[in-house]
Amino acid sequence: MRIVLKDNIDLKGVRTSAGSRAYKALYPEKIRSAACVERLLEAGAVIVGKTKTVQFASGENARDWIDFSPPFNPRGDGYQEPSGSSTRSATAVSAYDWIDATLGTDSELTCILKLRLN
Repeated sequence: MRIVLKDNIDLKGVRTSAGSRAYKALYPEKIRSAACVERLLEAGAVIVGKTKTVQFASGENARDWIDFSPPFNPRGDGYQEPSGSSTRSATAVSAYDWIDATLGTDSELTCILKLRLN
């Protein structure tokens, strides 16, 4: 499976921004991946990228996005506002048919697998 990670989930050798340019600049590449990512890699998953998030996964509305703009809803009418910090993960899996799944987080930063629904 080709999987995309929300950018508050660590991936070995890659900087994590947690939605903040300052955080990304201050902290080096991760020396190990998050446990949920390690399990996916062991099962044969391929990580193909990371999606941006609202700063520190703490916003619900588009106006909460500071360093990065919120995604456009590809299946909406152009007026629907994305909400939640995992909205880019949901947008990625809905917009690109070559992405099989994305990882987002809940408010306690627990990994959640969001599978593509056909």
